[in-house]
This record gives sequence, C-alpha cells and structure tokens, in this order.
Amino acid sequence: MTTGAKEFSRFGVHHEDCIGSKVRRSEKRRPTTTTLTRMTLREQLTGRLDELIANVVALAEINSGTHNPDGVNRCAERLAEQVEALRPDRVEMVPVDPTPIVTENGEQTSRPVGNALRVTKRADTPFQVCLFGHLDTVFPAEHPFQTVAVSNHRLHGPGVADCKGGLVLATEVLRHVETVEWGQQIGWEFLVVPDEEVGSVGSQPLLRAAAGRCNIGLGFEPALPSGGVAGARKGTLNGHTVVRGRAAHAGRAHHEGRSAVRGLARLIDTLEELNERDGVTVNFGRISGGGPTNVVPDFAMGAFNLRVGTAEDSAWIRQQFERVTARTAAAHELEIELIWGSSRDPKPRTPALDQLLADVASAADEAGLQIAAEDTGGCCDGNDLAAAGLPNVDSLGICGGNIHSSQEFAEVGSIAERVPVVVEVLRRAYRRSVA
Repeated sequence: MTTGAKEFSRFGVHHEDCIGSKVRRSEKRRPTTTTLTRMTLREQLTGRLDELIANVVALAEINSGTHNPDGVNRCAERLAEQVEALRPDRVEMVPVDPTPIVTENGEQTSRPVGNALRVTKRADTPFQVCLFGHLDTVFPAEHPFQTVAVSNHRLHGPGVADCKGGLVLATEVLRHVETVEWGQQIGWEFLVVPDEEVGSVGSQPLLRAAAGRCNIGLGFEPALPSGGVAGARKGTLNGHTVVRGRAAHAGRAHHEGRSAVRGLARLIDTLEELNERDGVTVNFGRISGGGPTNVVPDFAMGAFNLRVGTAEDSAWIRQQFERVTARTAAAHELEIELIWGSSRDPKPRTPALDQLLADVASAADEAGLQIAAEDTGGCCDGNDLAAAGLPNVDSLGICGGNIHSSQEFAEVGSIAERVPVVVEVLRRAYRRSVA
C-alpha cells in the first residue's frame, strides 16, 4: 500500500463479522474531550452487547406484520417497557386509522392496524427533536420467518434491521442524552408508527403533528448497505388498475367478448414505457384475474408502484396514467378504474438537510468512521416529515442487510458505533439553536 493512503476496513469494529460503518485507519489525531466522551460511550455500549442483543430479539420475536394489530401492539408494549428506564413524562398508545386496501375482486375497503407508540419528555423546552421509527414488518403472522438466530453478534431474523434494531439504537441514544447536562435542555418525542411498511396512511396526522412541534428529526430506518445514510429520497405512488370487460364463450362467441386480461396487458405495456422519463420508475408488481380458459375473461387487475424524483414528476405521471387509462378503455370497449393508493412526496436535498448530513459525516469522521450520504429511490416516514417541514436524517439505524426477505440480518456491534455519532449530531443541532 502506498504510504499515507487511507485504508478502510470492509467490516466494522469490535468483532470480525460486523459490516457496519466503515472504519478509517488513517492518521492519528489528538482526541478532544468530546471525542473522548464518545469513545467512552462506545466502549460502554460494546460491553453491553449481550443486553442489546436481548433487547432486539425481544422485539423481533414478536410478529408485528402490518396487518397483525395484536402483534404490533404487543411489540409496542415491549418497547415501552424498554424505554421506561428513561423516566419519560408520557407514554401513549395512540390508535391510528385503518389502511385502505383493494380486494382481489377490485373492491375498496380497509384493514385495521395496531397502535402507534409515542413517548415524550420535556415537551415545554424550546428545542425539540423527533426520533422516529416503526413497529411493523413485512412478515405476516403466517409467514415461516418468525424466530431470531444469533451468531456471534449478528442477528438473523424478521425485522432485526428493519426496524427493530433501530428502535433499540434510538433508545440507547436517549439513554445517553438523559445523562449529560446539555441533554436536560432538549425535549424529545419518540414516535414509532404501526403502518410504515404500507405507507403510514393512518399515521399521517401523528407525523404532521410531530413535524410541527419539533426542530429536527432523527430516523432509525436501517443504514444503507454501505453503512451510509440516505440523502435525497424519491417519492412514491401506489395504486391499482381494475379492468372490466365482457364475458363470452371462447369457442362459440369469442368475437362478442371483451377480454379484460388482454386490456390489462396492453395497458401495462404502454404504461411501463413511461420508464423512459428520467427520474420516473413504473413497476407493475402483481396481476390477477381471468378464470376458465374457455371463457373470455371479464375481470383483471394490476397493482403498481411508481417512484418519482420531483413534484413535477409526480404530477406528470398521474396525468399520463389517467390519459393512457382513458384511451385504452375507449379503444377496447372496457371499463377501467384507476384507484390511487398511498403516496409519499419526494424528499429533496435542502440546506437544512445538508447541514444535518454534514454533521453526521463530521461526527462519524471524528469517531474514526465513514458514514456518507447517498441519494436513494427508497421512501419512508422521513419523506412525510420533510414534506411537513421537518428537516431529518432517516437512516441512522442499525447496520445489516437483505431486508424484506427471509435472509434479513443485523449487526448489533454497529449500535455501539452509531449511537455516539447520533448523540453528537443532536448535540450540534442543539448548540446551533442556542448560539
């Protein structure tokens, strides 16, 4: 290696299999008092890894698939027990509205979700921070992926990274804030919603209210695969196209029928061509319909997800979907209903967000880590908080990978790395507010 070149560990610190934030082994700098405090905190957390593992496992082995409200509520109660040591002023289980869904026959209805957990302390202080995450996972109660396996300090289990490891990390941030003098000048709200995986439709009022009360937001979605944090995020729109045609005997009167399946296929083919626009993604992820093969099918339905880079993209794609749907229906004598579902606005880079991202990078650098900001196509509650005016970094959670799959894993050692960084980001934001 060339003398003076920076060497980055592929893994994190403290144990061999951590793939957390990259560790820089470059020139040594004289540590400041603040740096020494963070180093001490990291050492303390490293000594408590078994306890942290137990806390993550306790949450992850409660099934909290979005549409398992009883499980979501049990997970909220367990998390409330974990934060009780912080002596919060209020611990609330807040009901949220059901999530709208579209049934297999194209009817609009809704399904209940669990309660949100909202924990607050010092709500009357001038500087307020919202720490946010979610209770729900993508794994329903009947899914086979239900238990957590522990290997060294790596956890393999449902929601260990997304987002239950992050909830434990957030709790440790607050635990330290409560021990320092400047922390007593900060009010905090720990808001954990039950429906993030399906767009947080019912939790929107809680998110908007928190945005109105707080100065900054710190979100504990899992770190990006590199260990970095999200910068700008794309927005998202979800929906269904419900196609109704005319049934007929496929042999005797095929010409009298109007195939809903054929109409849906034509519609999808045309709409997927909109991917040619830069910054826009169109993805039909599920189709259903039809019946006996000797009958011209009179029903078909497609479910889609769209990603957009700007508000202009969002308006454009909506107009295109309406135009193409109307044209296809008229051309093929079909009824096509376009049902718009949950959506999130894009989260663009702003001066306030860039300041927080710079704080993350600088605090990580002083801790011997590299946590870079990366723009991403993913969405989360950070989009909604930003749209409501709250600058926030939303991927400060645990390092891991393979989220939304049965291979999901998390590296508990990254909690010890990242808690001191988040604490320092919060300290700097508070100091600027009183400068």
